[in-house]
Amino acid sequence: MSTPPPRRLEGELLTECAGWIWEQMQEEGYMLAGELVELVLVTERELGIHAQELDTIAAKLETEFQERGIGGNPAPFEAPIIRVILEWEEDFLGFAGIARADS
Repeated sequence: MSTPPPRRLEGELLTECAGWIWEQMQEEGYMLAGELVELVLVTERELGIHAQELDTIAAKLETEFQERGIGGNPAPFEAPIIRVILEWEEDFLGFAGIARADS
């Protein structure tokens, strides 16, 4: 019997993760579009940086989004808020039994 491949954060699971993170952030009083949460998850994988330290990911994504002209409203979409998204992602990955490096 072979070992199944590790689960990855993609497709419906990625969408579920983004929705869950957005709900958690709303409960904490953060006001941002749910699409920004999903954008963080997709972009960190697109850039291949999802296995790095959270502060590093947040800084790189802030730069990437600035270069793409993506901002937040009413608050800027900067590393500190991106870091909060990444922390909630860590929790979701843990609940789903997915290692960040494999995600």
